[in-house]
Amino acid sequence: MITLSRLNGHTIAVNPDLITWIEVTPDTTLSLLGGDKVVVREPLDLVIARVVEFRRSIGAVDSLAYPPSRDVVVGASAHRERRETGRPASTPPPGFRR
Repeated sequence: MITLSRLNGHTIAVNPDLITWIEVTPDTTLSLLGGDKVVVREPLDLVIARVVEFRRSIGAVDSLAYPPSRDVVVGASAHRERRETGRPASTPPPGFRR
């Protein structure tokens, strides 16, 4: 996890594996795999540096992101479907228990 600050000053921890892209408009906005967006105080270069530092700390060979697991992708799709339609997803993610 990397720590960042929201615009209101609250510290948050973000899983860098879930960041799909980062936009600067002029605030730094992280788009996450599930469709959520998080606006942070840190500039783009600092966010990238923290992601690279995180990858090195876990022993990643290089700073490239590893693709998310199938479970993460399915869970994110279900989350997006629930948010967009207001109904539960048609199929629960693998390993999901009710």
